Amino acid sequence: MAAPPSPVPVQLKKRIRESPFPVYWVEVFDAAYQKWHPVDPIVTDTQWRPRALEPPASDRENYMSYVVAFEDDATARDVTRRYTKAYNAKTKRMRIDGVNVPANRGSAAAIENGGRLNAGEMWWRRALRRYRRRHGLTDADQIELNELAAEEAKEPMPRNIADFKDHPVYALERHLRRHEVLLPDAQPSGTVSAGSKAPLERVFRRRDVRLARSRDKWYRLGRLVLPGEVAVKVLPKRARRRSGFDEEEDDDNPDSVGLFGDEVAGTPLYTLDQTELYQPPPVVDGRVPKNRFKNIDVYVPSMVPRGGVHIVHDRAAHAAFILGVDYAPALTGFQFKGNKGTAVLTGVVIPEESKEGVLAVIEGLENLEAEMEQERRSRQALRLWSRFLKGLRIRERIYAGVDEAAEEREEREEQERKQSETVDKGKGKGIAHDVDDTSDDDRDSDAEMAEAASDVSEVYYMEEEEEGQGGGGFFVGDEDDEGDGEGGGFVVEDGDQGGGGFILD
Repeated sequence: MAAPPSPVPVQLKKRIRESPFPVYWVEVFDAAYQKWHPVDPIVTDTQWRPRALEPPASDRENYMSYVVAFEDDATARDVTRRYTKAYNAKTKRMRIDGVNVPANRGSAAAIENGGRLNAGEMWWRRALRRYRRRHGLTDADQIELNELAAEEAKEPMPRNIADFKDHPVYALERHLRRHEVLLPDAQPSGTVSAGSKAPLERVFRRRDVRLARSRDKWYRLGRLVLPGEVAVKVLPKRARRRSGFDEEEDDDNPDSVGLFGDEVAGTPLYTLDQTELYQPPPVVDGRVPKNRFKNIDVYVPSMVPRGGVHIVHDRAAHAAFILGVDYAPALTGFQFKGNKGTAVLTGVVIPEESKEGVLAVIEGLENLEAEMEQERRSRQALRLWSRFLKGLRIRERIYAGVDEAAEEREEREEQERKQSETVDKGKGKGIAHDVDDTSDDDRDSDAEMAEAASDVSEVYYMEEEEEGQGGGGFFVGDEDDEGDGEGGGFVVEDGDQGGGGFILD
C-alpha cells in the first residue's frame, strides 16, 4: 500500500506591524499669532495638538528622537522640543547632541566652560547649517526660536531618579562622574526620593558641576595649581601596573604626602579656580630651556617660552643643527599602546631671532631632496630606455634577413603557443608531445638563416689538427708551431695529446 503524500507546508505571511503614530505630518502657519500648528488628518486625526503625536515608550516601531520641519524654500529647523513631553529627561539621551562628550578637551573654550562642550551638539548644528536661511532670520523665525527655548525651559523637574542621570539641567550627587565635583557654594534646587521609605536627595543645577583634574593633567593643559590649595576631591588608587606616565603612582608627586608627612592614599583633584596659567622660563642669550630629558614641554601653545618660537617641521631639527642654533625638541604629548607610553615629539623650539634662517634652511633641504628625487627618477628612466634599446638591437640582429611576413607569422604563432600553454595550465591537463610539428615555411626560413652570412664576425673554417699537435680551446690566427701537445681543451687520459679542440685560422 502506497504511503499518502505528505502535506505541503503552508507558509504564513509575515505580519507587518505599523506604529499607530505618524512619521510625517504638516504644519500650518497662523499669520495672526505668528505660530506653526501641526495637522495630522490621516493617522491620529488631530489638529493643533503637538503632544498627541509623540508615541509612548512602549511603541517599538516609532520613537520621536528627531523632528525636522522643512519649508517650501528648502530651509529646515529642528523642532523636536515642540512635540516631546520630556525633552531633557528622556528624548535628548537618544540624540547625538545629548551625549555629554567635550568637543576638544585641550581647547581654551573647553577649559573655560568646565569641559562641558558637547561634540555631538556641534556636529548636529554643522549638519543643519546648509539648510539655514541665507538672508537672516525673519520675525517669524525669531518668534519660533523663542517659543522652542521656552518649551525647553518650562519642562518640570523629573520625578524619577533614573531621569536625573546625564540630565542637561539638573544633577544628583550620586550621578557625578569620577572627575566631577560640585561647587562649594552650590545651592540645591529641590529634593527627590527613590521611594516612599528612601531618604531625600538634594537636586543641584548642572551649571554648578565642575571638572576637577590632577596636577599633572592641569600641567598638560598649560596650567599650574596654586600653592597651598586644598584638593576638592581625592580619587582612590586603581590597581594597575606601575608606569612612568601614571600620575597616580608617581613617587615624586607632591600630593602623595599629606600636611603631617602621612601618605595620601589617592590622587588629589583641583578645579579651574585653583590654578593659574603656566609661565615657562624664557629664552636667554639664545639658549632654549630644557628639562632633564633634553626637550621642552609644549602641550599647548601657551607653553612656548617667551623669546622662542615653535617650528613644526620634520627637518626643523636638522636645519637648526646645520646653523648651529640651540634648539629643543618639542614634547607635545604621549601615545599609549597597551601598557607602554611613547613620547610624541613634534618640531623644535628655537630662539625667535633664528626663525627666518631656520625656515630658509628647511626650504633649501626640501629643494635638495626634490632634486635628488628627480635625479633618481631620471636615472631609472634612462636605465629603462637603455634596456629597451638593447632589446631592439637584439631583435634586429635575430630577424636580420627575414622578411616581415615570416616575422609576423612567428610572432603570431608564439602568441598562440603562449595562450595554449596558459589554457592547459589553467585546466591542469598540460601534455608534452614529441612530434615534429615544424611547418615547411619554418624549414625554409631555417635553411636561409643557415646559408646567410654572419653580421658579427667572419666565417672561419675548421681544419683537422695533425698528429702530435695540441688540442683544446680555440686558437685564433697562426697554428702552434711547436706541437708540444698542450692546449686548453679536454685532456685524454690514455694519450699524450691534448683534447680534440678546434684550430681557427
